[in-house]
Amino acid sequence: MTPYPPTLHRLPDDTSGRFQVIREFLLRWHGLDTGTVGRTVDRVGEAEARVGKSLPLGVREWIVLLDDLHRIDGWKHVLRDSWGLKQVPNCAAFSLLTAGEADRHWGPLFRDLAKEDPPTSEFVPDYERDERRFKRGRQVAPRVSTWAIEFIISYLHLSRSLQIERRASKPTLDRMCSQSSGRVVASQIGATELLEFEGGLLHAEPDGPGIYQLRCYAPHLAETDYRAAARDFEERLDALLGVTWL
Repeated sequence: MTPYPPTLHRLPDDTSGRFQVIREFLLRWHGLDTGTVGRTVDRVGEAEARVGKSLPLGVREWIVLLDDLHRIDGWKHVLRDSWGLKQVPNCAAFSLLTAGEADRHWGPLFRDLAKEDPPTSEFVPDYERDERRFKRGRQVAPRVSTWAIEFIISYLHLSRSLQIERRASKPTLDRMCSQSSGRVVASQIGATELLEFEGGLLHAEPDGPGIYQLRCYAPHLAETDYRAAARDFEERLDALLGVTWL
C-alpha cells in the first residue's frame, strides 16, 4: 500500500495554496507529478479569447492543472470527463469541464469572474424547452478550488484505488477520531466530509438521520495483488472503526 499521508486537511484559504494542495494530493495519491502553481499555458489565453473575458486565478489554475494532466497522460487516472474551457451553450457561464456524455457542464457564471475563486454551478439540458439548450442547476461549490477537490475525490471510485464501502453513525466517526491519537484527521471541504489517515481516506456522505455512507479508499500499487491489498485495508479500516466480525 502506498504510504499516503493526510494532505487535504491542510487546505489553506488562499487560491494558489489550495491548488498547490490539490497537486500534492495528486502526487501522493496517484503518483502524478503535475508541477507547481503560478504558471500559465497557451490554453488559458485560448480560453479567454473564446469567451472574450479575463479569467480569474482559480479558473486559470484549473486550466493549467488540466493541461498538466494531459501532458503527463494522467487524465485517465483522475477524471472521466471532457474538455470544457468555453462558454456553456446559451448560458452566461464558463465551462470548467464537460461531462463525458456532453449533457452537463460545471463552472462559474460570467458575472462572478471578478472574484478570484468564484462559486461554481452545474448546468444541465433544458429538457422542458429544448434538450440542446442548457440551464443553470444548483450551485455545487462556493469556490472553483472547492469544486475541484470534491470532484477529484468523487472520481476515486473509478481510479486505481482500493475501495470499500461501510455505513457508520456519527458517534462512531467521532469516536474513531477521538481515540486515534491524531492518526485520523477530519476536515470538511464544501459539502464533503473527509477523514484521512496514513494510507487512506474516508469520504463520508449523510445517508439518513445520524448515519453516513462511507466510501473508503487507499492507493493501490499496480505490482501488488489487489485482493490481498484490499483485504489488508479492510482489516485496518474495521480496526479504526472499532468493528468486530464474528
